[in-house]
Amino acid sequence: MPILDKNGNPIAYHEIFPGDVEVNNIEFGAGRNNYGKIEYPNCYVTDLSYPAELKSYFQEYEDDNTDYHYLDNICDFYNTNFGRQFENIILCNPYGYGFYGLAAAKKFFDRAGEILIENGLIHILGKNNNKWSKKESFDKFIKNDVITVYQSKYDFKLESFETLDSEHDINVKYKFYTTGLLTETIPNERLIIKKL
Repeated sequence: MPILDKNGNPIAYHEIFPGDVEVNNIEFGAGRNNYGKIEYPNCYVTDLSYPAELKSYFQEYEDDNTDYHYLDNICDFYNTNFGRQFENIILCNPYGYGFYGLAAAKKFFDRAGEILIENGLIHILGKNNNKWSKKESFDKFIKNDVITVYQSKYDFKLESFETLDSEHDINVKYKFYTTGLLTETIPNERLIIKKL
């Protein structure tokens, strides 16, 4: 049985990366589920590498096995030349990039600003104990109006924030994992950040 996106269409492998302009969303650090492809149809699903512990699964989305690493391509958020922009960036429990500390946050938002269209959105699911993605870290960065060297060259604002419990539809429908992809985690925050 094919895996369907939120519109009821089978999710698809996108062979032309990153040049298919109809694919206007991208998920980084995708892990072991199809969150980006299901919730944001026409989405590239990427990660830094193919994990040795899991089977990698690319073009045949014909079984609903959640123990695979579904990817369109390998991709580094900071060092991949896309040559284009996207409407949405999706991050699920990012680690090693995000807004932990002013310098890392500036680097993150400068890069996100480069690859997002005007009014594009960053969708982040994370935990409030993950310093790379928690709202408190975002607030510290966005409220910094004193140390100008740590301000992004792009403007962003928090479009929405939601706390999630284990019974939230997202946590019921999807399983999320920590960086090694072996330990399950349950996101308790969802941030949507808009590029102005």
